[in-house]
Amino acid sequence: MRQAERLPGAVLLGSDFKALGVIRSLGRRGTRSVVIDNTPRSAWFSRYVVERRRWYGPMEGERFVEYLLTLGQNPRYAGWLLIPNQDEVVQLVARHHEALATCFTLVTQDWETLKWACDKECLNQMARELGIPTPVTWYPRDEDDLAALDIVYPAIIKPTASLTLQRELRIKALPAINAKEMRAQYRVALGVMSPDQVMIQEIIPGGGSQQFSVAAYARDGEIIAAMTARRTRQYPIDYGLSSSFVEAREIPDILDDARKLLAYMRLTGMVEIEFKRDPRASVNKLLDINVRPWGWHTLAIACGLDFPYMQYCDTLGLPMPDSTLRYDYRWLRAITDIPAGIQEARAGLTTPITYLRTLIAGKTTFSVFDWRDPIPVIMDVGSVTIRALSRMRKIARRAPTPTPIEVAKLSPGR
Repeated sequence: MRQAERLPGAVLLGSDFKALGVIRSLGRRGTRSVVIDNTPRSAWFSRYVVERRRWYGPMEGERFVEYLLTLGQNPRYAGWLLIPNQDEVVQLVARHHEALATCFTLVTQDWETLKWACDKECLNQMARELGIPTPVTWYPRDEDDLAALDIVYPAIIKPTASLTLQRELRIKALPAINAKEMRAQYRVALGVMSPDQVMIQEIIPGGGSQQFSVAAYARDGEIIAAMTARRTRQYPIDYGLSSSFVEAREIPDILDDARKLLAYMRLTGMVEIEFKRDPRASVNKLLDINVRPWGWHTLAIACGLDFPYMQYCDTLGLPMPDSTLRYDYRWLRAITDIPAGIQEARAGLTTPITYLRTLIAGKTTFSVFDWRDPIPVIMDVGSVTIRALSRMRKIARRAPTPTPIEVAKLSPGR
């Protein structure tokens, strides 16, 4: 039996393109992967997956925890790594850390550690204590409190930790350019989440050219390996659900803040820390921290930093792989970047020729396409189409509800 077959495999929660990158990283080294999801997506169809388990219902709550505990008691999965790839399952594993650790080898730390990244109110508190700039933020208790706040417009409504807004409305933020629109958007927000989950933030001007990230693997708050990137485009272009075109670039002035944040949390694992440069003050403001595989983590692999395999080795106490960082790749998710390019052209932010030039210049790695594992790209297009049609049917069937105000002239940003 080969050594890889004697080592634990990995149980991945979620089957989108983020999970696909992890599966391919481990699978090429002989590590077995099991995928669990309630909606089969691209990773579901990878040649490196040895077992697929369909879950019916939300991947959160006690029922799903019980399912994982039952699965983990199967001797076949003894000691296997449990790798969440979506925010809701990251929080679920973190909040049930002690129980799940009896069955699986966890790459996720407990909630007391991860709350500093997953809960935006905690994240802003941490940043204040460290002296790291963030967008100006308000936390209204109710509509009367909202009216009393001295909000600077334009601004956006976001959830502090819940994914309900994104799940229900397929957007990350609700924009408003004045107090009247803010009241209307606030009522929309309260239709899908509780008042204590609502936060309001200033909008930082500028588009993707001002959005930067540190991608790293950390151990006990110390960076083991890291790179920086510019998240040039996202889709939708205003408050994107995810990046669609990312360029590996050296941006040294955000590394110090990343080190401070990781040390504060004493974080271990893969992490992406997002910043946006505020041209009004010439400072980088902290936006978000992802403590799970992020959308473009395969760009890091192309640049020489295989974070999923680093995590696998470090978690099991195996020698870490050698890495040599090179800044000469870009990452593309074509299925969302083409619509993003069209949106930017219509908004006058680019021209078709300029957009096309970004696609043909330099070395590009793709979110899903890989000739060594070709089926996922076919199924990715199919699953995206099916999910879009399903959402359209749901919208057509349900009763009319308040809809988010569209502010077409707001500058892209968050």
